[in-house]
Amino acid sequence: MIKLDRIERNHFFKLFYSLGKILKEMIAIIFASGFLIKWIGFRLGILIAVILLIVLLAYELIEWRENIFIIRENSIYHKEGVFSVKKIEVPLEKINTVDISKNFFEQIFNVATIKIDTGDAKDHGSELKFTLNRGRAEELSNILLKKNTATLKNKYEQESYSLGSKELFIYSIISNSLFKGLAILLAIQQFFEERVKKLLKLNIDTSKYFREFNYTTFYEKIYTIVIIVCIILFVSLCLSIIYNFIKYYNFRMWADNNKICINYGALNKKNYSFDREKIKGIHLKQTILMQIFGYFTIEIESIGYGDEKGEKAILYPICNSQLKDKILKNLLDEFLYEDDFNKPLSNVYFSFFYKKITFWIIVTCIIAFMKPSLILFSIALLIILFVIGHMEFKNTALGINRDLVCVCHNSFNKTQSVLKMSTIQSVTLSYNYFQHNKGVCNYKIILYSSNYGKELKVKNLKDNITEELFI
Repeated sequence: MIKLDRIERNHFFKLFYSLGKILKEMIAIIFASGFLIKWIGFRLGILIAVILLIVLLAYELIEWRENIFIIRENSIYHKEGVFSVKKIEVPLEKINTVDISKNFFEQIFNVATIKIDTGDAKDHGSELKFTLNRGRAEELSNILLKKNTATLKNKYEQESYSLGSKELFIYSIISNSLFKGLAILLAIQQFFEERVKKLLKLNIDTSKYFREFNYTTFYEKIYTIVIIVCIILFVSLCLSIIYNFIKYYNFRMWADNNKICINYGALNKKNYSFDREKIKGIHLKQTILMQIFGYFTIEIESIGYGDEKGEKAILYPICNSQLKDKILKNLLDEFLYEDDFNKPLSNVYFSFFYKKITFWIIVTCIIAFMKPSLILFSIALLIILFVIGHMEFKNTALGINRDLVCVCHNSFNKTQSVLKMSTIQSVTLSYNYFQHNKGVCNYKIILYSSNYGKELKVKNLKDNITEELFI
């Protein structure tokens, strides 16, 4: 049990995180001492380098010692800094999320990093991070969340949802994670060319393969390209599956009274806990394949979750329509939008194509001037742009009632955002001459969000919708 009003510090393991920074500074010291040795002599140069190293180590130790926090009855106090001291005291009721993460090395040493996000959507909150013994981190998380939600009425039953291997396999195929696999493949290829060839002293002339390719027939070229593309896609898919299985291994999302908990990860374990009353909105996302097969990714809008680099505020990675409705009904019923939508009228259908057609004409002129034999590429581009424009028209919608705003947008990657009215910071309307004549405009909705300046856009809708919004 963590005692109240007691000074707590980061685990001593935290000092190991500083070793990388110290090693970088040591390299700079070594180079600097090398120049000093020429001017002041070997012994004096080495002595200065050793003194600087001792100073760096001492500074890191003092910084670790001065970084303290105190759990009080109704607040958490944090102090850090050596020369520039920063103090903060946050009421426990202001805590939005409590996250626990354990990377590979932290798991070995049985420690964990706990991240506490505070504040509200208007001030974007603040962040406290501590590295503790895993048991102490989990205990601290439970204490903070219990105190934060103790005054709330428990109106939810306990629910639990797990992600199986079948769902992860489907997710790897139909989500954009396939591009993640492609990025990994390109990184491996780059590593091979720059590192392995030098190590093995290989001298591979890839240009001769391109010269041989130019002498093949048209059908042989098509056949070769198809085979290469299939191999790349297959390898990318395999890497995507491996990546998702490692990232979302043992994914479990459950409701515990008034909080939602998410736990997943193999090498880098994540544990998120947040008060569901502080969720500002949800995002139902679908790639083109997910739209075809009826799957969704559920993300949430909540301060402190999804604000780290490379992190998404995922509530559930993949679910079909039935499971999506069940999750929302059981856990987030206040975000069930069942009213009418404002959709683009048929008279603005071609408004979704103006910029795309202009782009296509420019590309086609360049191709016709420089490489007429690639005119088939221009036709394929026209088909793709038409599909994008059609899907934008189909997926654009804006719905408003007294409590919620529902925004549907994008083409291949469709997003349906359901947001509380309190999440809306501002709404901007813009239109050109042709839109004004048709009585339509573009909407830009700015959100109070941990991602500062986050905005949603929909276009070619009636220009009187904001009257309902502000009423």
